[in-house]
Amino acid sequence: FSFEDEEMQDDGEQISTYGMSYECQDLQSVANDESFPLVERDEAAEQLEQLAEDGDAYAQYIIGTAYRDGGLLIPDTAKAQKFLECAAKQEIDAAQYALGKLYLSDDADVHNPAKGIYWLKRSADNGNDFAAYWLGKEYLSGKNVSKDTSTAAEYLRQAADNGSAYAQYLLGKLTLMGEGVPKDMDAAYEWFAAARDNGHTYAEFFMKRMERGEQEPPSVLLASTRLLYHMGNIFRDNAPAPAANGVQIDRKRLARLRQKRVALGHKPDDHELEQQQGFSMKFHM
Repeated sequence: FSFEDEEMQDDGEQISTYGMSYECQDLQSVANDESFPLVERDEAAEQLEQLAEDGDAYAQYIIGTAYRDGGLLIPDTAKAQKFLECAAKQEIDAAQYALGKLYLSDDADVHNPAKGIYWLKRSADNGNDFAAYWLGKEYLSGKNVSKDTSTAAEYLRQAADNGSAYAQYLLGKLTLMGEGVPKDMDAAYEWFAAARDNGHTYAEFFMKRMERGEQEPPSVLLASTRLLYHMGNIFRDNAPAPAANGVQIDRKRLARLRQKRVALGHKPDDHELEQQQGFSMKFHM
């Protein structure tokens, strides 16, 4: 997505074997096992494709991603689209997510932003938090859908409430500026703290500057963050272990932040920040 997302591991395409037939599991295992002779792996892939043609949703998903990514099968975008859409219609959320990304890709044969957004929404509605995070950034960028910060915040909150450090961090920035959500320094600080506790590299940067009462808009702070990133002065070595569950808040630091704001002449309930320039998001696929 952007330099802030570079360390994010995209697990949105993971599927559980709970509902998968034993036949599908065995065929997938053989097809993926490089210790088997190539002829046996090819045969397993052929049987998986036949299983997909017969309507097995998990086989459709496996074969669809195989045609998309290549490797054992020769890449074929049309076949990837066909099988992923079949699995997506059977409510496999990982297939819906993969299909949404395929439609939003730069591949001219399948590029269709409207369908991409549609399938990401279906996936998010089925509980895929990676799809929700992607949608949040789509609605912030306005590249493939009309820009809508309120809708972006709704999808980001879905992912953030389920522990996504990247969604928590982005919600912190939106709350700091009042973009799509009410402006609230305390709430922004809490989202940054949650992102920090879940291992986000840049959240601590914002927290420390808020504690010192610095008033630069997030766009300025983000530019500084990126500079530090390229200088190698980042905080991953000192990042605490991820929190077990929920939003963990450092109450003492939050109290010091409030005292600092009062000392600077703000009222205790005044969450306003001076804005020196507009807030912009860059979103790269």
